[in-house]
Amino acid sequence: MPALVLALVASPAWTLELATVLENTTVSPPARVSFHEQRHNRMLKEALVLTGYLEYLEEGRLRKVVETPFSESFLVDGDSIVVSRNGEVRNIALSRSKALSVMLNGIEAVLTGQIDRLNALFKYTLSGTSNNWSLQLTPRSRQVSSRLQALHVVGDASAITSIRFDLHEGEWHLLKMLQEEPEQ
Repeated sequence: MPALVLALVASPAWTLELATVLENTTVSPPARVSFHEQRHNRMLKEALVLTGYLEYLEEGRLRKVVETPFSESFLVDGDSIVVSRNGEVRNIALSRSKALSVMLNGIEAVLTGQIDRLNALFKYTLSGTSNNWSLQLTPRSRQVSSRLQALHVVGDASAITSIRFDLHEGEWHLLKMLQEEPEQ
């Protein structure tokens, strides 16, 4: 009997696999989801709360549109970010910030289920169940980890539900994806 129990415990059916989790939550472009974000910074008395939507337009193209408390958008297009706010547009080369580049590449790797790409950028720990999992991502690069300490991705059986960005000096952002309720 102990051998049977050991065999059941060691069975892959009981092991949460990253490939399975990402396969179940893969996002195919074009895709759009609303978000609610809290930004915590030691310089702010209260968290800054943002709402808007995220879009995965195509490979290498992600957009974040903030609708409240102000209007701004960020379009990641290959190796650049186009920032639009108050009628002004700025282009930023991702090569100027390795941490931002790694963070965005890691998010796209999670969205598209690219484990090799994710593993090249981050060490990871996966825990939970297929219905309630958590993926802790720690940058492999010391240079990147001085700006981005970790990404903490949480999801359920079919979607990513939140991403927490742990930055330097105690700053963090919690981005919650708002799943649309089915119409009745």
